[in-house]
Amino acid sequence: MATELIYARDRDHSGHGRRDLAFDCEKGELTRLRNGVYVPTHVWSQLTWWEQYRLHVEAAVGKGRSRRILVQQSAAVMWGIPVMGRSIQVQLLAAHGVHGKRRAHMRWHASPLLEPLQEVDGFLATGRAQTVLDMSAHLPFEQAVPAMDHILRPDTTRLLPALQKDQLRTLAAGLPTGTKRQRALKVIEFANPLAQSPGESLSRAQIYLHYFPAPTLQHPVYDRGGRLLGILDFYWKEHGLAGEFDGSIKYSRGEFLNGGVPADAVEREKAREDRIRAAGLRFVRWTWDAALTPESVNPPGLPRLLAQAGLKQDRWNHHWPGMSR
Repeated sequence: MATELIYARDRDHSGHGRRDLAFDCEKGELTRLRNGVYVPTHVWSQLTWWEQYRLHVEAAVGKGRSRRILVQQSAAVMWGIPVMGRSIQVQLLAAHGVHGKRRAHMRWHASPLLEPLQEVDGFLATGRAQTVLDMSAHLPFEQAVPAMDHILRPDTTRLLPALQKDQLRTLAAGLPTGTKRQRALKVIEFANPLAQSPGESLSRAQIYLHYFPAPTLQHPVYDRGGRLLGILDFYWKEHGLAGEFDGSIKYSRGEFLNGGVPADAVEREKAREDRIRAAGLRFVRWTWDAALTPESVNPPGLPRLLAQAGLKQDRWNHHWPGMSR
């Protein structure tokens, strides 16, 4: 993503002043990210929430006279690691005496360095391993899982190798408290590189947290002639149930459309689902809204959708491979 921010200080330097920026902001042509930093509204409105969050981080750190160090979600977004939620708070490494300080949507954290700091796209940040371990130690489980799943896969966009669970377990031993170590280790054990998207990772975490049985990931479905009908995000063999996370972004981004229009992509997906149903499977599909707000009733959240599809919640005999009860 290459979105140029507009800084009021640059207008001061060029002699144009700030009044035009304020006027354009009032007209809705510019969106103000923080004091003195703007982005064109037509650009802003086309970004996903994580792309918007990255610009909030760039706006905050780019303005600083001293070099600030990004941690947790703010480091993750620079590494291309998934960030859940819509917070605009920028997370920074605390220098001595400023732990816990908050100011202008910025927060400073004291954290021991488990690996050397690295420069990412011109910003100084914790390394990939420490970033996801810190997220696992501090964030809710379901928000940490997508980040951990991501780094267990090779990053083909940035040409970065997959990290290994043994490496992460070793580094996790350096976290400052037993509680943080336990939280991080639980996320490591649960993580699975077969998850193909942040939405699938978030959904799997919600399925686990709400005591549903463990699904098989990326399950192939064939017709009677052996022809591949599709690869399922989630599959529950005993229930004959296929589950699919439907991230609507894929119907609006060019890389998913193959030269077509969104309506064509929707029609292709519907035809694929019909073929899978014809193979004898039932189908349940959900969106970001259901995965992010799993307890909502209207529209139904993920637990309700799964229960309606025939899955049973079992708090007493809830066992997932690799996870302690």
